Formats: sequence, structure tokens, C-alpha cells
Amino acid sequence: MSADARSALADYLEEELQLDASDETLALFLSGKGTPARKADGRLFPRSINRILEQIGKWHDAELKDPERHLSPLRPHDLRHTFANELAKHPDVTEQDLERLLRHRNKRYLTIYTRPLKATSAGFVERL
Repeated sequence: MSADARSALADYLEEELQLDASDETLALFLSGKGTPARKADGRLFPRSINRILEQIGKWHDAELKDPERHLSPLRPHDLRHTFANELAKHPDVTEQDLERLLRHRNKRYLTIYTRPLKATSAGFVERL
């Protein structure tokens, strides 16, 4: 994670998590105790996570005039692909590192996660 992301996570863990967690809570990100539809263990519902990311995608797109750079709708799995793709670009990252971090041993899946999008690949060709 980036330094900004680590800092934000540390702030969340220090300041906010304890407000919504109980002794048996295992999840990292929780819905607020005052949320009526809250699960017993405080976990966010998958649809809630999807809605949060969709909103982040909309805010991102609203700030960018170039529609080619829009990413809505943003989904949780998109973050995994982005992480894998960026990680694979780093010269010091080995295939074993990718297997460990992505929890895939099958090279076919590693290829799927680390393959650039068609638009990105087209950009490589155009630059040549």
C-alpha cells in the first residue's frame, strides 16, 4: 500500500474501528453501530462495498474531462486487477511474489490478472 493509504488505514484503526467493533469482530471495515441493517458482527454487506466503490468511481470520473480515463463503474475486483498489473510492472517482483500476493498458483490466472487492458495495449502499439 502507498504511504497515504497506510496512513489513512492507521487513522481508521486508531480512531474509528473501535467505535464499531465488538470483542468477536474479525472484519476490518465495519458498518456503523447505528446502522439499522447492520450484520451482527458488524461486517459490511457486499452490496454496501459495491455502492461505496461505485460512488468513488463516479467522483473520480466527475473530476476528469477525458472520457478515456473514466473508470465507472468501479468494482472491488477491478482493484485486484489494478494491484496485480501494477505489481507485475515492477522489475524486482518475481512470479513467486505474484503467486503469494494474489494467492494463485496457476499461471493462467496470473496472466489474466497481470495482462494490461486492450486500451492500454493499443497505446503501446501507437507509441511504437
